Amino acid sequence: MSAGILTLTLVLGALPLVFVIAAFLLPKGGILLLVALFLLMIYGGIWWGWRPMALIIRDDDRLELRFPVRRRWLELHPERRVRQLSPAEFAQEMGWAVRVGAGGFGGGFGWLWTQRRGWVEFYISRGDGLVLLEQPGTLPLLVTPAQPERFVELLSVTKK
Repeated sequence: MSAGILTLTLVLGALPLVFVIAAFLLPKGGILLLVALFLLMIYGGIWWGWRPMALIIRDDDRLELRFPVRRRWLELHPERRVRQLSPAEFAQEMGWAVRVGAGGFGGGFGWLWTQRRGWVEFYISRGDGLVLLEQPGTLPLLVTPAQPERFVELLSVTKK
């Protein structure tokens, strides 16, 4: 996780505590307890269901996205294209983007609507080390693996 996203995660993570403290200090602060509970439910859903813990390249030509409470497998198409992009290259190729999903708490997860390419699925925890996986029949996938160069190298090999 980059320093910026970590800072944002910590600030957002402190918000429920701020609302709880305010609820006890302000008259009729009961609504603030409900806001804190609502935030905790959203954060829990993001942390457990949308934030990948690992990206694993399987021997059977599948990419596993491992989340705390679920797993997702993507079949790797032989005609896939995978490459690392800098933030400037991403912006130049995709144009502006609008996020549909979670952003800021642990990273960005969900989908991006991009000006030039349409929908892109994304799971990122920092602004650098972006890797874009494109394959026929699926949305492009944008991720930030721990070792982007190695990830690109491994996914670039097509098994016969």
